[in-house]
Amino acid sequence: MSDDLFYCRTLFGSIAAMMLYSIVVSGRINNLEDQNEVLMHELEQKKKDLRAYKCMYRSSYEGFESMRKKEIK
Repeated sequence: MSDDLFYCRTLFGSIAAMMLYSIVVSGRINNLEDQNEVLMHELEQKKKDLRAYKCMYRSSYEGFESMRKKEIK
């Protein structure tokens, strides 16, 4: 009788531990997904800023080159 009780407690304890573990892990996964979404948004924003900066820098540099060529002649 006590052996049956021991096995029953072990079984229910294992099930409870697995359920608690899955709750903790799912919370951590959700947290990481949220962080990933924020970081991806920041990355896209930085890419846009970089493209705008390159475009602005390129256009100002091209103007500088044309002015310099005029001065050399």
